[in-house]
Amino acid sequence: MPSDALERHREATSPLHRLDARVKLIAALAMVIAVIAMPVGAWRLYGAAGLVLAFAIGISGIPPGEIARRWLGLFVPVAFLAAMLAPSHPARAAQGLAAVASSILARNGLALMTMIVLAGTTPFAKLLTGMRRLGVPLVLVATLQFMERYRHVLVEEVERMATARRARTFRRRASLSWSLLGGLIGMLFLRTFERAERVHDAMIARGWTGAIHSLED
Repeated sequence: MPSDALERHREATSPLHRLDARVKLIAALAMVIAVIAMPVGAWRLYGAAGLVLAFAIGISGIPPGEIARRWLGLFVPVAFLAAMLAPSHPARAAQGLAAVASSILARNGLALMTMIVLAGTTPFAKLLTGMRRLGVPLVLVATLQFMERYRHVLVEEVERMATARRARTFRRRASLSWSLLGGLIGMLFLRTFERAERVHDAMIARGWTGAIHSLED
């Protein structure tokens, strides 16, 4: 499976890449908290946060286009969230619906961009190591590690299932209908559950204690 667009830049040597993962984790968390805590309509603060992120992207060496494509792909659920929350927001009466919706979009968009920059400048293994050294519970770290590992496995499984289904339906369309897609999702859930049980049994048989070790520890 082809690598993610941002994964190709995670091993670069820019000043932001060389920074310790713990420092980047703390800085990203502080940035997200600060952005979310900004009041509605604080456009100057939003602009200042955007300039900080633009500077970070500039020194990272990652093409802005790749970050923008990832950001736009994840921004759709943020826009849906803004559309759902803005009508009932307490500041709607004073600020107006448009200002509230725009503020929700701006704050969540900045927080999302922060996490994309963090993910694009730090290999996932180093992020996990930094989280362990910062005292994050091992259960959470292990869950994130397995999620990253089996994300690729599940994507490949879906591709194989979709190819097999197309070979049996003899349709000219490359895309799957909603009914076929629903069946694939149900089958994928069953296969995922069975795979999880087999993996868990294998881990227990090999002496799994819940602690993850790496060469960087």
